[in-house]
Amino acid sequence: MKELWLKQLSNNINNNIDLIKITKIKQKDNPQFLYKKKNIFFNVKIPIIFLKKIEKKNPKDPILLQFIFNKKELIQYKKYNKNPLNEKFIIPGMIHKYKNRVLILLTGICAVHCRYCFRKNTKKINSITICNWKIIIKYIKKNFEINEIIFSGGDPLVLNDKKINFFINDINKIPHIKILRIHTRIICILPQRISKNLLKIFSKCKFHIVIVTHINHSNEISEELFEKINFLKKRRITILNQSVLLKNINDNYKILVNLSNNLFNIGILPYYLHLLDKIEGSKHFYVSENKAKKIMKKILLFLPGFLVPRLTKDIYGGKNKKFII
Repeated sequence: MKELWLKQLSNNINNNIDLIKITKIKQKDNPQFLYKKKNIFFNVKIPIIFLKKIEKKNPKDPILLQFIFNKKELIQYKKYNKNPLNEKFIIPGMIHKYKNRVLILLTGICAVHCRYCFRKNTKKINSITICNWKIIIKYIKKNFEINEIIFSGGDPLVLNDKKINFFINDINKIPHIKILRIHTRIICILPQRISKNLLKIFSKCKFHIVIVTHINHSNEISEELFEKINFLKKRRITILNQSVLLKNINDNYKILVNLSNNLFNIGILPYYLHLLDKIEGSKHFYVSENKAKKIMKKILLFLPGFLVPRLTKDIYGGKNKKFII
């Protein structure tokens, strides 16, 4: 029988017109939204169950603005391109940027389409091929410096338990792997994804699991998420959060202080606050580095150090992140 989260994942809004109708936004309230049903380039995608977190009739709702198609996405700017990090794949689906860890794109599919996503152009990848996976595993086995594997995408947890189990079983056989880090958005979108079966899969791992959620605003946090985080923590899984600093969504110290406190209240530690990666069509989300520094200085006045996310940015073609504060 199909699990509840899979049903919820497939029941989604996939165009602006339906999203505007269900959130009861009027064109006169925000003429910048694209009032067409036809998708352009990067499809709208948001599960219907997650729509309850969006305030109706509010065109400035911080969740709505992350997922609705804005006409400004169609404007091209010189410093905004299709591959803002210049990511290099030494094997299809795998990046080896740091000596001790590799990043693997298990899938190009996500539960939602964030309009600022720096991997918009990898969405065409449905999943890593078994052939490439075998090559990747062979590569990792031979490189004893590698002690951490990062599952990314897309969102690796949109894959079903059978596939997740397959990937984890192979990693379990590599003695020098000490950490599996999973970057995921689906946990806050569909907390039901943390199923009993997935918890069993995690429990048999020999390595330490770190889950990095992607939550930008406190409105994304729910009671269901709190419950699932507790289940993960009981299995000694470390849970961190990274956010992207987004104009008109969370570019305010009060919003970010509130986010850090609410994350901590449900058992998640703030990890990174990213400056926007300059992907095509995202300039209307951009917050300058100078403004970000001013925000961080205020945050430091209101939070203990362990609740302050590190302000960081990725450099085009760079070998590591640049920490700003």
